[in-house]
Amino acid sequence: MNQKAITELAQRALSHWDIEVKNFDLFLQSENTVFKVEDVNGDAYALRVHRPGYHDLEELNSEHSWTESLSQAGLSVPTALATKDGQAYASTSFLDSDEFRYVGLVRWLDGEILNDLILGFEKEEVADLYESLGGVIANFHKATMNWEVPKNFKRHSFDTAGFLGENPFWGRFWEAVTASKAQRLSLLQIRDSLESVFSEFSKDINFYGMIHADMHSQNVLIQDKKLSIIDFDDAGFGWFGFDLAVAVWDRLDFSATGCHFETAYKHIKKGYLDERPNSQAIIETIPIFLLMRTLMLIRWIEDRPEAGYGAFIPILIEASIEQAEELKLLA
Repeated sequence: MNQKAITELAQRALSHWDIEVKNFDLFLQSENTVFKVEDVNGDAYALRVHRPGYHDLEELNSEHSWTESLSQAGLSVPTALATKDGQAYASTSFLDSDEFRYVGLVRWLDGEILNDLILGFEKEEVADLYESLGGVIANFHKATMNWEVPKNFKRHSFDTAGFLGENPFWGRFWEAVTASKAQRLSLLQIRDSLESVFSEFSKDINFYGMIHADMHSQNVLIQDKKLSIIDFDDAGFGWFGFDLAVAVWDRLDFSATGCHFETAYKHIKKGYLDERPNSQAIIETIPIFLLMRTLMLIRWIEDRPEAGYGAFIPILIEASIEQAEELKLLA
């Protein structure tokens, strides 16, 4: 559907909530479409129109259940405003069509996006920020460990099958069309090596549980010294080390805003260990998950040519092979 149709649907969807709208503006057009909504009382909200075919209603309600538990644990995350009939999401159809979208409304979180600020930061600012972020991630994981998964909770998993199985969540990176024959052989060997590595990783509650899974620097908001985390669309079950790896991955030199990697890496680990002192085993998995993040992005970008990141794929392929060699995952 075109933007005009989605905007019209979003405006009609607001009738499901008991708010009087003053301003309504497109904020972000990505895989989901996000509008900023302000009411007559001066309160602001993010209205998210969910893409079709990614999450069903049970999965979306499960996301809400988890983020609500994080908020109750004192973490700054989006919290849903219930519809008039007490639901977290509304279903709204396009005009003169049976096609519909799920729409959710969450309270707006203020702050500047980390990705927009990082290139202007000095080393000391980066150290302080990533130490704080490491602590936030640790508190996410502690909240998950103390949370009882509700009955009928439904989310995907970033486990061996979710990363490397026949139908991995972000695609079969080892079949990248952009890769040469030799590179595809290397990617296939990396897949086999990672399967062996992951088979040794524990799924104990201290090591594995619900994770954000996409806590890159565009999903971290900074207001004064407070950090807020947004966009839980990819949240699912996974190893805690993956959250840490994703949070620091875009500091790597080959990423679009790569800078200060060593500082960020050192201090995100420190911040995490300060909050979870007995979690060195999680810290030791970060290099593996840095590689996994690189691999996932190869196919994610390749499957979304409209995003315009295609020129980045050869860089990712070469980087993943170098990462795997450093980890001794390639012969």
